[in-house]
Amino acid sequence: MLNELIFELNTYGANFVKAIDISMLSANENGGYSVALLIGIVMEPSYIFRLSKENMIDYSEFTEKENCADRLAEWTADFIIEKGYKAFAQSERNLELHGFYDETTKTTPLPHKKIAILAGLGWIGKNNLLVTHEYGSALCMCSVLTNAPFLTENRPIMMPKCGECTVCKDICPTGAIYGSIWQMGMNRDLIVDVYHCDTCLKCLANCPWTQKYMKNNSFR
Repeated sequence: MLNELIFELNTYGANFVKAIDISMLSANENGGYSVALLIGIVMEPSYIFRLSKENMIDYSEFTEKENCADRLAEWTADFIIEKGYKAFAQSERNLELHGFYDETTKTTPLPHKKIAILAGLGWIGKNNLLVTHEYGSALCMCSVLTNAPFLTENRPIMMPKCGECTVCKDICPTGAIYGSIWQMGMNRDLIVDVYHCDTCLKCLANCPWTQKYMKNNSFR
């Protein structure tokens, strides 16, 4: 079933799909489900170029692919349920509808980033975004929680590889990024002031790892 699901999701635009064991998490986080499917869609190098080199504020592709990831997660949940299992898509709409998004703290019980960390996809950068070797932070994600017996692929948690870099902190127009290095169990509020972040995407686009992805793929 997983191979069939991955094939369909790739056909619909997903760049990667990971099945992760979340049974070790608290009931508050995993909602009683044992597996999380993480669906990722990568942003185009040309879009990253416009955001960083042309210094544009452009939400077009970011919004489009965030919405696409949400739609794929909801489709995936329906697919799994039709197979006789339980599933819950952690789309923005579903999280708000079921009361899992706390507007006051701007948090959810199980962020997509945490699932990605358990998958060994990357680390939490000083910009509080997932940073990967392959794409930097140029990706949008959504996840599905399920009890389907998928073969999972958890990997060791990556520690940050940001080093002394402060690009995201220096470029943030509202001063919302503190430049702190993430550690296991660290409170998000020690990394970024989400209440003053205006989602300009500058920290995403100008991260050296995102720039590396952009440069390595610009002429393909």
